[in-house]
Amino acid sequence: MSSLGDSPDVLFLRDERHGGPPGQEATVAGAFADFVDAASTSLDVAIYDFRLDDANAVSTVVGALTGATDRGVVVRIGYDAGKPADATAQDFAELAADPAPIGTGVWVQEHFAGTGVQSTAIRGGSQLMHSKYLVRDAPGDEVASPPTAAVWTGSTNFTDDAWTRQENNIVTLSSGTLALAYRTDFEQMWSTGSISGTGKGDSGHTTVGGTDVGWDFCPGDGVAVNAAVAARVAAATDRVVVGAMVLTSHDVLAALADALGRGVPVSGIYDGGQMDPIVRQWRASGSTQVLASWDAVSPHLHVKHSIPYSPTSTHDFMHLKVLVTDDLVTTGSYNFSANAERNAENQITMADGGVAAAYVDYLDALVREYPASLT
Repeated sequence: MSSLGDSPDVLFLRDERHGGPPGQEATVAGAFADFVDAASTSLDVAIYDFRLDDANAVSTVVGALTGATDRGVVVRIGYDAGKPADATAQDFAELAADPAPIGTGVWVQEHFAGTGVQSTAIRGGSQLMHSKYLVRDAPGDEVASPPTAAVWTGSTNFTDDAWTRQENNIVTLSSGTLALAYRTDFEQMWSTGSISGTGKGDSGHTTVGGTDVGWDFCPGDGVAVNAAVAARVAAATDRVVVGAMVLTSHDVLAALADALGRGVPVSGIYDGGQMDPIVRQWRASGSTQVLASWDAVSPHLHVKHSIPYSPTSTHDFMHLKVLVTDDLVTTGSYNFSANAERNAENQITMADGGVAAAYVDYLDALVREYPASLT
């Protein structure tokens, strides 16, 4: 686990059995509380999976959120409305979603009912409210940005396994412009209780601590998000480094294969527990075009052989959604899958050599921890 220490500030998480430090969960809970404790007017939380069991983490996180309402902060939690009780790893993979059992709604109600914290389930229909972000003190359209305005995002859900057994990243960025963009996305979901149509036309760029930061949201801009990821790979000239739970977008895989053909080094890591069933399905169905791209790319990647998913298993999948193309970092909740276009997702880019170097160092450490792909 390491952090850049500036804005953008990035916290890198590792599986505690594979290089992660003891006490990582307490560190994440403390960072969460610090972010919340700085709120003065509002805190909006969009989260896919919220189910902490560790008593100290629960006390820290719940205490921070309820304490914020006690001092007059408006706190709202929008969470995914639910997943089928009998959902399998294949079901989640086809939705380009981190496997998660039911229980978020129950957990939120058990810990926040009767407090000042407001909450609502966000319906995804056949898709998911898969975003993972907090928005602090977002300014109104006509109001000057407070110095506390900020966004917390990345790949990380709020569960014990996410904070102790998965590879994840947490990015915090202090910016009124960015906070307002994320608040807009949150309001669209909160006001309707649905992901339908949210995020359309809500992309943008700003500067945060000298770093050019871009953002976009799905499902409204889902097609554009997928195309943009592939285009970033196509534009790379020096390096492409991937940290991906799933890598199933045909456009992105084709761009990675083309990059290798152009002589651009491609490296990184993926989660075997999630990708292997998909690849077997591709082979069984004779998906020759995507298989050709996968077979070209996968030998250049390492793999974490995570425990097969079940509702009661340890969820130790390699959970990152990270792409480094030259000095541009792409991350957020968005898995690199065409189906993720239809989920509620958030994605950011950070164009900064120092930030990119930190991500590459982190991904290189994971590559050293896990074996090369055998596909």
